[in-house]
Amino acid sequence: MLFSPMSLAMTQEGSNPLFFGMGLLLGCVITTLIALFISRHGRQKYQKMLLRLKLAQKNSSMAEQAMQTLAIEQQDSQDLLEERVQERTLELNIALQELESANQELERKNVLDELTGLHNRRFYDQKIMAEYRRSRRNLTALSLVIIDIDNFKAVNDNYGHLAGDQCLIWVAKFIKQCLKRSADKAFRYGGEEFCLILPNTDEEGALLLAEQLRLQVSKQAFQFQGIDITITISCGTCTYQQEADIGVEQIFSGADKALYQAKHNGRNQTQQYKLTEQYQVD
Repeated sequence: MLFSPMSLAMTQEGSNPLFFGMGLLLGCVITTLIALFISRHGRQKYQKMLLRLKLAQKNSSMAEQAMQTLAIEQQDSQDLLEERVQERTLELNIALQELESANQELERKNVLDELTGLHNRRFYDQKIMAEYRRSRRNLTALSLVIIDIDNFKAVNDNYGHLAGDQCLIWVAKFIKQCLKRSADKAFRYGGEEFCLILPNTDEEGALLLAEQLRLQVSKQAFQFQGIDITITISCGTCTYQQEADIGVEQIFSGADKALYQAKHNGRNQTQQYKLTEQYQVD
């Protein structure tokens, strides 16, 4: 079949709207498909993001719970630690107190005579040197009194050593009572011999104190198992008053010489030795 140029032209003019419509439809389809694809892809991306967000929230919640659990455990551990520290601190304080008590008891035993409760010879050696140095530093008098129980051996021989021990305790009681100042110290020097250190005390003061002690002992009878036993003491005193070339040995030696003189003169008396003179009998 043959078409003329006119008919062909008319045919082409009639088909243009059709092609345009088909193109438009195809464009719409493609646009729709693209829109569906984009929408589906966006929805999937959104769902993935939403899933990630939920997962992140879940992880955050789990992390928060874990932190809370950890905080509780840490608090429990801290409370337990503090409780144990308090227990150990209490135990340590108790141990320190027991140690301090033991040290005090040990120190007490080191400086006290167990029988009489007076200070012992070891403490005397320390105290006399300290008071001697204090006397020289302050330019004050320092007096020493040595006391001896008269005929003490007879007490042991006639009534036994238990009576002798009780006699020592009895005399020590009077010695403690005669000391009025905390600075004055009494010692059991050895056996039945006692010693007094009297800081800042002159000759007259030392002599007066020794005589008062001697009279108090002589006025009362020592009782042992219902028996009255007459007890007397002899005393020797010596006072240091910054004399040249005089040390603690010379002070003790002076008091000891005075005691010997009291014994030699008949006992139950007090004698005084002057570092610059001979014996002074009272």
